[in-house]
Amino acid sequence: MVMRKFPELRKFSWSSSFAEKWNTTVQKSASGRVRTLTNQLYPAWTITASYPALTDAQADELLGFVAHVKGALEPFLWLDPEHNFAKNMPLGEISDKEYQCLIAIGDHIEPAKYTEDVIVYINNQKAALDTYIVTDGVVVFDDAPDGLVTADYIYYWQVILSDDGLSISKKFRDVNTASLKMEVVR
Repeated sequence: MVMRKFPELRKFSWSSSFAEKWNTTVQKSASGRVRTLTNQLYPAWTITASYPALTDAQADELLGFVAHVKGALEPFLWLDPEHNFAKNMPLGEISDKEYQCLIAIGDHIEPAKYTEDVIVYINNQKAALDTYIVTDGVVVFDDAPDGLVTADYIYYWQVILSDDGLSISKKFRDVNTASLKMEVVR
């Protein structure tokens, strides 16, 4: 199944926030000793996007998109305005011929499954396009590369709507507002 991409609506004005949450259990003993546990490998990311000035056509496009994904039913791809591009990113080695594209936020690293415009380098030299393929964020070489494998690429987050629908408010003629809250799903 080809996943839908969220429509490009950042033509006039917008704002977004990116929040991180961990589900950590903390146990404190009478002596003050603390034990912690989490069953998450990656944080729960929540993305909020607000659009204070959508045209009527953009509002309709957004309403149509949410209707297609049926609210929170179907995941879709979100191109975050800040966290969306990797440049000269060392790739994670899966095997001698397979390398995973990654997302880096500070020191935190996680797999990037949905990538576009991938340009691969071996020892800082651009690899020939006919020597590898990219599927679901994994670069697969015909022959094992000899050296450091890095890449430039655009990546998307797979998300669902936190709320099961959408409200759009009309402010003036051809001026609408909307806000979306999304959760990254894997």
